[in-house]
Amino acid sequence: MRTGLRAGVLGVVSVALLAGSWWGTSSAFGATQHTPKNAVVFRAKHVRGVKGEVLVEGSGLVVYTFTGDTRGKAGTCTGACAAIWPPVHGVPVVASGVKIGGKFGRIDGQVTYNGWPLYLFTGEKSLTNHADSSFKVVRPAPWKAPVPMPSPTPTTMPY
Repeated sequence: MRTGLRAGVLGVVSVALLAGSWWGTSSAFGATQHTPKNAVVFRAKHVRGVKGEVLVEGSGLVVYTFTGDTRGKAGTCTGACAAIWPPVHGVPVVASGVKIGGKFGRIDGQVTYNGWPLYLFTGEKSLTNHADSSFKVVRPAPWKAPVPMPSPTPTTMPY
């Protein structure tokens, strides 16, 4: 009798632990799921001096691209250039509830947006456009809801 009760309790506890880990709210051992510690969280904001929205990273700094870069290739702003315009490194994550069109990625650890390497500006103190002739603010592509695929039209086969 005691063995049956013990087995039943263990079964219920096992199911509860597995359910918690499958739901993603916490692991089976109580640790919460979270973004990687090197995540760079992006959102779109209105910035003084720029028409429309621009991409900003987690601490609220405006994100830029370098005109000397080539889409899909590693960033070329290095050395003294990178001391003023540091590359954005980490794992790109879009902020919860934010919808940004376009695609984030990484090349050699540097975050990219639609294939273009991203940079910050070291002198930025507020949400202001600090772009110069070589650096441009990044404007997010408008987010569009996925278009549902039409159902295939049935065809008749001749016999």
